[in-house]
Order: sequence, then structure tokens, then C-alpha cells
Amino acid sequence: MKVSARIALLSMAVTTTFGTMMAAPAVKPLAVAFPNTDALLVQWVVTLSSLFILPTLFLSGTLGRRFNRKTILITALILYLIGGVGPAFMHSFNMILVCRAILGLSIGLISPTFNSLIAENFHGNDRSRMNGLQTSINGIGGAIFLSIGGFIASLGWRDVFMTYLYAVVLLLVVIIFLPKFPPLQVSQSTKSSEKMPKFFYAVAIAGGLHTMLFALLPTNLSLFIANNGIGSVASAGYLIAFSLIGVFIGGLSVTRLTGAFQKKLVPLVLGLMAGGFLLISSAHTEWSVALAVFMIGLAEGVLFPLSFIKTSEVVPKLILTTGISLLLACVYICQFLSPLFVRGVEVLLHSESTRDVFMAVAIALVVAAVAFLVSVRNKSRSTAHSALDNS
Repeated sequence: MKVSARIALLSMAVTTTFGTMMAAPAVKPLAVAFPNTDALLVQWVVTLSSLFILPTLFLSGTLGRRFNRKTILITALILYLIGGVGPAFMHSFNMILVCRAILGLSIGLISPTFNSLIAENFHGNDRSRMNGLQTSINGIGGAIFLSIGGFIASLGWRDVFMTYLYAVVLLLVVIIFLPKFPPLQVSQSTKSSEKMPKFFYAVAIAGGLHTMLFALLPTNLSLFIANNGIGSVASAGYLIAFSLIGVFIGGLSVTRLTGAFQKKLVPLVLGLMAGGFLLISSAHTEWSVALAVFMIGLAEGVLFPLSFIKTSEVVPKLILTTGISLLLACVYICQFLSPLFVRGVEVLLHSESTRDVFMAVAIALVVAAVAFLVSVRNKSRSTAHSALDNS
């Protein structure tokens, strides 16, 4: 595949996770502009798109068998522009949510289409490298635009949504450089003979859960730093951007880290994420919040591509697009549920403090890391015993 086509594919990465997060700096200004709107609904400006990704997410497989993938991406990017920029011109909070829903529908077409093209056209280390690169591009692109968005949020919430105009550049890149990949040719009889491995569902659920925990930052950080007097509205954009710099570094490092730590990598990264949530739960300065979100982002930058790499390894090629769609469905459902998760933990702890929520998440991650490490050691011992018995 030509370098220009690779660049066009990788450029789509910034429309997925990052696309929903771009509204994060507008959360606090929106809460002020719409004082009679429930705080949960205001947070949904960030995560509602994740729910509406689902209908087109599963439709994308059918469309991919009928239309060339370049046409699908062009159509989706036009919808992305409408849903992304639209809220800047709305005077009703409900209409803002409608635009966010349209944004979600567009991402549901973009994400599985470009991920399946990567899975189809790259293999082995090349696939791992492409998955790491797309996560890194998502992170550095998000860092740049959220830094800008944090500054713009201090001018007004409408201007935050105008930053979605960057998608015009992506649209031009796709039109000029991306080849017309033909529709998928998969016979129904062959497709129906393949079954989804049970282990894949564990991978998909785990992928959704760690994404939901990372989504606690864009949905809560703006209100967290404002309520605790840590920084300004603009600070939220800069701090979320700092977490995405961590994502960038983690994505670039995933191939080397996998080779170095192998099965121990996941518990180590879970421990790193736990440390980030522990630090932010007691943070009182911007620098300590910055370090905490960087640690969380670094962990997510490793975990996110690992989910796609493992999916590509365990799911048969003929149903790989379906597997990627299911993985993304778990990711986006959990993103949407992130504010409800926070509310549920607050009820469980009889507390309205976000600090307590972050502390509870840190403890849960430590437990998960230890459980995973014990599981890895037990499997290694059983494998060793089996080898000795057979010798």
C-alpha cells in the first residue's frame, strides 16, 4: 500500500475516540449557559455520540459488501462535519444533543471501515505497528486540538464545536489519496461456517471497561478542577490534552513493550493506570493532575491497540470485520455509560465526591492487576507441569 494511502487511513484515527472527546472543554461553559439542565445531560454532550455509534457500527459490515469503502468514508465524513460543527449554531440543548447523535452515527461508519481495512491489508508486526500508530495519532491529534479547545472554551462554548472543521482536511485527504477499495466479497455460506471464539468476548468486554475508565477524564475533569479550585476552564483542555500525549507515547511503544514484557504487560499497565487514579484522587495542584492524567493516558495508549491486536489474532479472517464491530460496540457502549458509572459509584459510596470515585477505581484496578498476574503465573506453572509430564 502506498504511503499516501497509509496516511489517509491513519488520519481517520482522530475521528473515533478523539471525536467524541473534543467537546470535553465545553462541559463547564455549557453547564453555565444551560443552568436548568441536569449535570448528567451536560456530561452526555461528550458521551452521547458513543451510544449513537452503535446503529451504523453494525450496518457498516452490510454497506461494506455493497459499496466501495472510499464512498462510505466520504459520506461518513460529511455527516461528521454536520454533527460536529452543528452545535455551534444551536440555541436549544436538545438540538445540541441531536447533533451529537449525528456525530455518533458518522463515527459508527468510519471506525469499523478503516480498522477493517488495516486488518485486511496488514499482517504481523506491520499490523501491530499500524494499530499502535493509529492510537498514537489519535493521542497527539487530540492533544493538539484539545489544547486549542481549552483556550477556545474560555472564549465561549460555541467556538469549541467550530474546531470540528478540521474534518474538512480529512475529507480532502480521503478524496485525493485513498484508493477505491472494492466491496467485500464474502459468501454467506462461508461466513456462516465461522464462529466467534469465546475468548474474544472477554477481550471485547475488557476493551470496553478500560476505555470507560479512561473516559472518566473528559467527562469529569472540567467539573473536577473547577469544583476543587485547581484550575480554570482552559486548564481542562490542556490537562485532557496531556492525557492524550500519554496515549501517543503508549501507542508508539506498544510493539516494543509487548516484546519486552509479553504476558506481564497487561498487569503492569493496569497498575500504572491505578497509580494515575490514586494520584488524581488526592491531587490539589495542576502539575499533580497533569502527571496523573499522563499516567492514565499512557496506560490506555498501550491497552487500546492491544485490544485490536488480540482481536486480529483470535478472530477468523472471514468474520474479522464483525469482530472489530463487536469490540468497538463494547468500547462505545462503555464510553456512553461512563457518567452513569460515576453516578452509580457515588450512590454505592454514599458520596458525591469525584475524588472518592477515582480512589475506588484505583483500588479496583489494583485488584484486577493482581488477579491477572496470578492467572498468568498459574497458567505458566500448569504449562510447565504438562511439559514435565509429557517428557
